[in-house]
Amino acid sequence: MLFNSKKYIKLIFITVLFIITVFFIKIILNKLENNLVKIEEPITINLLTSVHPNLPWGFKAVESKILVLPGEVKTIEYFVENLSNVPSTGIATFAYFPKQFGNHIRKLNCFCYDAQTLKPKHKDNYSVVLLIDPEVTKDSKTKNIKEVTIQFTFFDYKEYEKNKS
Repeated sequence: MLFNSKKYIKLIFITVLFIITVFFIKIILNKLENNLVKIEEPITINLLTSVHPNLPWGFKAVESKILVLPGEVKTIEYFVENLSNVPSTGIATFAYFPKQFGNHIRKLNCFCYDAQTLKPKHKDNYSVVLLIDPEVTKDSKTKNIKEVTIQFTFFDYKEYEKNKS
């Protein structure tokens, strides 16, 4: 009887150990799966544009809202037009909202901070190439952000240079 009792206790111990191991493996796999799902969820980016009143330009994003997956390189197209009868030069600045998301956006190519000159009534397309760093899904400040706004503003280049000095 004593031998059977030891076997029974050993069997219970192994069973409990197996159940605990399976439980922890399931928790670990669930956390890994949640992280993978977060990476695959797209982030909505609202694209706002504005032009300072001293610059007679029209400026807008071709699409006002885009979806971007973390780790994806995305090209964003903008339409710009000189509405006046004289050549003019503008320069664009940008801002991100919420601010902490800006740490995870990499501009690989951008028309911003370069003076752009348009002939009278001339229309053109400008583009921005962005990369959303996949770390955005792991950063405690950004991992729950699902919607971001990027705003570009064009200013008259001469006025911009005066104010910059």
